[in-house]
Amino acid sequence: MGQSKIVFKPVFVQKGAGPHLHKFVLTQDENGDVFYSDVRIENEGIVISDLMGKQKFFLSVRWNVEGFGYLFMPADNEGSFYELPSSDSKVLNLSFELAKTRVCRNNKRVNSFSGSGFIHSFELQKMIELGEQFLEEAKKNIGDEVKCTEYSQKSLRYSLEASEMLEIEKAQFDILKNGTRPDFLFGCDTRGYFKMEKNLFFERFTELFNFATITHYLKGDIIDFEPEEGKKKFKERDEMLDMLLERNITVLGRPLFWSHSWVTPHWLAGKSFSDLKKYLETHIRTVIGHYGNKIKVWEVINEMHDWANELSLDQKQLVEIAKFACDVARDANPDIKLLINNCCPFAEYVQLRKWGQRDAKFPQRTPHQFTRDIIDAGADFDLIGAQVYFVHRTIAETVQFIERYSEFGKPMHLAEIGSPSKGITTEFWEDDLDWATQPFEWHRHWDEELQADWLEKIFTIGYSKPYIQAANWYDFADPIGFLKSGGILRSVNGEKKSACDRLIKLKSTWNNLK
Repeated sequence: MGQSKIVFKPVFVQKGAGPHLHKFVLTQDENGDVFYSDVRIENEGIVISDLMGKQKFFLSVRWNVEGFGYLFMPADNEGSFYELPSSDSKVLNLSFELAKTRVCRNNKRVNSFSGSGFIHSFELQKMIELGEQFLEEAKKNIGDEVKCTEYSQKSLRYSLEASEMLEIEKAQFDILKNGTRPDFLFGCDTRGYFKMEKNLFFERFTELFNFATITHYLKGDIIDFEPEEGKKKFKERDEMLDMLLERNITVLGRPLFWSHSWVTPHWLAGKSFSDLKKYLETHIRTVIGHYGNKIKVWEVINEMHDWANELSLDQKQLVEIAKFACDVARDANPDIKLLINNCCPFAEYVQLRKWGQRDAKFPQRTPHQFTRDIIDAGADFDLIGAQVYFVHRTIAETVQFIERYSEFGKPMHLAEIGSPSKGITTEFWEDDLDWATQPFEWHRHWDEELQADWLEKIFTIGYSKPYIQAANWYDFADPIGFLKSGGILRSVNGEKKSACDRLIKLKSTWNNLK
């Protein structure tokens, strides 16, 4: 008797050179949270034999659907999930499992919108039907793995297109129903200020945005805020803040605490837990006290959900620091709003067991689990921040991860939104790759119009949901941004990318609703 295991067998019918299957695979529980398992890729396919105490799971795998993209997508057995067999092995066709999951999810999503008055388009209906029809053909050919896979791939192609169209059509419907939102915040970071001619910066910024982020990274910023302990650099930020306020721009300050290696100076990384709390008490009161009510929103902590953890804090300490920082900030100025910002929405780091680039020393949680834990601990904050960079996921999965946070009953900011405007991936190292040899991630290889598509879709989703109060693009100008070509301007000389024009048109349309 062999080891009990489940195998998802990839059958490669794609015509291109690939890669068609990424080596990194995730297991998720019934709530959608990633958990660590022994999932791996072997010669026979994706193999799982130990769920580390979990009973049911679904899979998230990056798979190439030619004509749509090379993206992570779920296989969840039509919402019934998978279990390990009691003995021996169970082999499933990967493409077929992905296709039937997508068709089922689309149908459930359509049903969830019933009663709202929403009627989807004729084109979307045909996409849904094509996905269903090709899945039926795949079922008829289940004994012929090549034919089954070919039909499954076609089902996936149309069902993926349908899922994306469905989310955007529903968002557009809700925007028309809800009307203009005069208080909605269209935002961006302001680090371009320090590299651009000042009048040009404000001309470009105010045309696009009414919300600005001023960064206070201790190190690693355009102008480091506190490279030496106790020596904070307010002057340049004060100058910019005053000019933003003169132009009626609402300002968010960020972050009061972020412990990623990129921004953590050695003097902070070496502090004990008690000394960290002493520093944060002084730091938070000093910074908030300096600005008073000029800065309306403060990001209290950033990416602390067992990922950015240069001080090697355990789960209990992370929750304690989050609550402590919120309490100090609230006491320092009760009039401002406090935001907790989360990254890595799909929590790949849990399977990688990584804090950034370092090996994690303690068990890890997803951002959603962390948010639940700090709320249960009594952390006093007003806003949940979610980062919505393009991370190899479909629009449907992106929307649904955002919607999960609504259960907490707090308003949200889409705190960082971004995608590249050229290249193969969102990464930083692809200059020497031949694009012709690589599958595209989403619709085609990245260009300025595709970047504008990502901006338009995410801002549309944000504007459509009343509990989302802000959408914040990251970053303003290349090459200053976090993403290599992620700026909304081509350079500090102010040349506009397509995303600028797209955002201007969106705002004009929405401002003229009834």
